[in-house]
Amino acid sequence: MTHISVFGATGKVGREVCALLTETDQATLAEAISASGTDTTLTLAEADFTGTDVVIDFSTPDAVMTLLDHLQGTSLPVIIGTTGFSAAQTARLHAEADHRALLIGANFTKGFEAFAAAALALSKALPEAAITVGEVYKADKKMAASGTTKRLSAELAEITGKEIDLDIQRIGDTAGITTVVLDYKIATLRLELNVRTRAAYAAGAVEAALWLVGRANGLYAPKDLLAS
Repeated sequence: MTHISVFGATGKVGREVCALLTETDQATLAEAISASGTDTTLTLAEADFTGTDVVIDFSTPDAVMTLLDHLQGTSLPVIIGTTGFSAAQTARLHAEADHRALLIGANFTKGFEAFAAAALALSKALPEAAITVGEVYKADKKMAASGTTKRLSAELAEITGKEIDLDIQRIGDTAGITTVVLDYKIATLRLELNVRTRAAYAAGAVEAALWLVGRANGLYAPKDLLAS
């Protein structure tokens, strides 16, 4: 049984991770941790990570830096589902990978890596196509490209050498819809990944956490699970 602590346990995805850990027989919740603490969560100062095998984070970039400060002197592996890091914070994450296994992902949905691979393959097969990466998320998410969209558009731009158009939308309580549209004049090809519930992100993060335990120090990504 793998003991998992959740940092950002009161957030939308963090709550889903905690709920999942009460249902699965592969892992259990060691500590639920939030910024200010609640009746059911600890503050970071109160958490001691005793008995924790791996930490799952869904918080904020600044909170992740604080978490890593708190974990100094340990080699606990960490799953990071937070996005939006500054250049300095990204450098800190890379340096931290010398001391522990870190797996950082913008989208832990099962099937996302296959979706991304298909988009890249199609962009190679249709070099004449104009490409648009689209996203729809909940209305209160800031109106800026998500980590998922940034990653996809950057990888597509690198392969094609083209500027990738973005279509950013915010609607209701949408968990997450990602699209890649390739328009090559005589036809349009559209790929879509529609996440119906945030439990999809939680399930992928727990699967990644189980995989990360026992890995060597270093920086990992969700696609590494497919390669193993």
